[in-house]
Amino acid sequence: MPCMSRGLLTAALTAILMSCSTAAADAATPRLARGTADTSPMLTSWGAGAWAHLPAYGLSAGELAAHPEWQLKDATNAPLLVNGRAAADFGNADFRAWWIAKAQAALGAGHRGVFIDDAFMERRTTNAGGTSRTPIDPRTGAAMTEAGWQRYMADFLVAVRAALPADADIVHEVLWYKGDANADVLRALKAATYLSVDGGFNGSLVTYGGGTYGFQTLAGWIERAQARGTGVILDFSTTAPAARVYGLASYWLVNTGLSAIANDASTAPLWSGYTVDLGTPNTGRYQVATGAWRRDFTRGIVLVNEPYRSTRTLTVPAGYQDLDGVARTTVTLAGGQGAVLVPAPVPVSTPTPTPTPVAPTDGGPGVSTAPVPPVATAPPSAPTKITTITTGGDGARIARAGGTAGAKPPGSTRVSVRGSRTRLTGRVRGAVAGYVRVTIERKRGPKWAVVRRVKVSVKRTGRFTKDIPTLPGGSYRVSGYFEGTGTSKPARSGYSTF
Repeated sequence: MPCMSRGLLTAALTAILMSCSTAAADAATPRLARGTADTSPMLTSWGAGAWAHLPAYGLSAGELAAHPEWQLKDATNAPLLVNGRAAADFGNADFRAWWIAKAQAALGAGHRGVFIDDAFMERRTTNAGGTSRTPIDPRTGAAMTEAGWQRYMADFLVAVRAALPADADIVHEVLWYKGDANADVLRALKAATYLSVDGGFNGSLVTYGGGTYGFQTLAGWIERAQARGTGVILDFSTTAPAARVYGLASYWLVNTGLSAIANDASTAPLWSGYTVDLGTPNTGRYQVATGAWRRDFTRGIVLVNEPYRSTRTLTVPAGYQDLDGVARTTVTLAGGQGAVLVPAPVPVSTPTPTPTPVAPTDGGPGVSTAPVPPVATAPPSAPTKITTITTGGDGARIARAGGTAGAKPPGSTRVSVRGSRTRLTGRVRGAVAGYVRVTIERKRGPKWAVVRRVKVSVKRTGRFTKDIPTLPGGSYRVSGYFEGTGTSKPARSGYSTF
């Protein structure tokens, strides 16, 4: 059975995953990846070596100083950025050759592959103030269209694949909702060994059904990628019990053995749920009620209720228990919740010892001196498990926070959030995991109207970021509500305008 341990790779990465697993299809325990949330080398549970992080088109200050001609600019000739770095023209042949040489150097230094940040098939450039701006296409002198962006990006990523060794892993951070029907989008997807999806099924954009951002749309997109031989990394960071189980159950719902989970907050130390062995799948995913899904394995069952669906109570066969060891014949799931069930252990009866007859002694006729079995002493009772269910005021998902009676009470937190038309950033002081519900409002006359709600995961540093589909021009304000965890209290921010 696969197993995970921690070790040291570099001074920048002191808690990592070392592989002692095999890469067999339909692996019985989840594949795990670590390090997608930062720029440290990324490690996996199914192969030796690490993936080097490389921005697709972001230049450092030193790189920009060496090649200022590569930076994209808008119609006013203002330089453009991506995630705080200079945005390079990835349609430029010299830039592509330079980037490929850098990737080859990373492989030569011992990395087994490259993780390409921001390999997005959507225009993502801002000015210095964080406002989304359309770049000018250096080849035409006109505004770069979305189709042009996609063609240049696909050409670039295909060239990367062709230039690197066939056994080198290439990982693209992608926007899954761009689909796979467009020819250039599909070309780019096929150039990757793995596709990394920020948030996975726990992502803030994922909703119910089969629309652009629907749960079923994401599930089908993952299944088609796996059918092409490409794995998908579901990258979400949380220690919240319900969110963690939901992410794991959703992973098992679609995984064929090629995909993986990246949850840095729960892999050091390793959450026990990631060591559960479900065996091999007996079925694909199938719907048991509207928006409620199930998949059966030789050693378990997974159930998922899509985000924002009504609460469902689902019947399961006798003889199963959840990951907390509670026997289940029914499972009640709110929208955006899941369950992983495993066979309950069969109790083993212990026969009562029969006294051995002995010859009479001075104790009198018929008195036996057979030893009397010791009286069993009940083990000390376990601490009481506390489970709190909280629901968002907008009727969104239900999150569950668990703890143990007598544990240290949650600490105070403070939330700040800022926004632009393409990106949300912020920080929760006093937290190392959890989620922030961000509300974006647009000014319409004298009033503010809600135009978008987004759920963002908090990293170990307390910071959170989220790229969003570009908002139309206008005046906006943003606020955030931290849901809290077992160790951090909920908190609400003030408003920030942009």
